[in-house]
Amino acid sequence: MVADDESPLRALRERATGPPKTVTTFGPEPYDDLRPVLDRFDADLRHESLPVPEESGYLVVRRGEEYLGAVSAAAFDELRDPSAGAPWDATGEAAAYRELVGLLSGTSFEMDDRGRLVATAREVEDRAWRTGRGALYVTFQSLSAFRAQVPVYEQLAGTTDLAVTVFGEPDWEPPAVDGVAVHRDETGEVSDFWVVAFDGDGDDGAKSALIAEEERPGTYAGVVTYDPAVVDEVTAYLDGVAASAP
Repeated sequence: MVADDESPLRALRERATGPPKTVTTFGPEPYDDLRPVLDRFDADLRHESLPVPEESGYLVVRRGEEYLGAVSAAAFDELRDPSAGAPWDATGEAAAYRELVGLLSGTSFEMDDRGRLVATAREVEDRAWRTGRGALYVTFQSLSAFRAQVPVYEQLAGTTDLAVTVFGEPDWEPPAVDGVAVHRDETGEVSDFWVVAFDGDGDDGAKSALIAEEERPGTYAGVVTYDPAVVDEVTAYLDGVAASAP
């Protein structure tokens, strides 16, 4: 396994973290049940009282004075319990949480809920799905962890022109899937990281990546980034890992 001070993915995760953001909820009372969701992100949380029905409230994300976007209270149930869904399920329940993840891109997070982390990764996979071409890279702690996601990647690769590359420690032999290349991480070089990176098929506006590291058992610290320079370095690094894998 790569020594702590030699981890390119850790350095890229740190580079991907941008200026702080503020999340402000607006409504008659603070939406305290959203705090367990929002507290996972390193953002400044605020509330401003508005004389409206609770269901008419909303939250706003800003970077400094810059307005980035909003999510309506009608979608708050999805924020409280996000559906991992499938990458192509970008409507209804799956859309609101992915929208929040996008608004908070560049904001570090810490998550100990695997389902929520999968839902977070779906924002990157959804961008790949909507683009329909290019290269998508995914790292797993082990190839057996890929087992539950095989149908997802069969659909992604089988119905688009995406080239998918999967990495994981070799504790299971995945089935052959057209369009999906599997690389055995014999050295454990990426096994502490959960990375989903999309090269945007060369379009800087579509490039995105999730870079997360298991800092404690079951707990990942990470960030979602749309910074094209960071995404390019992540995909170049993973290309190098793939080239050296058995």
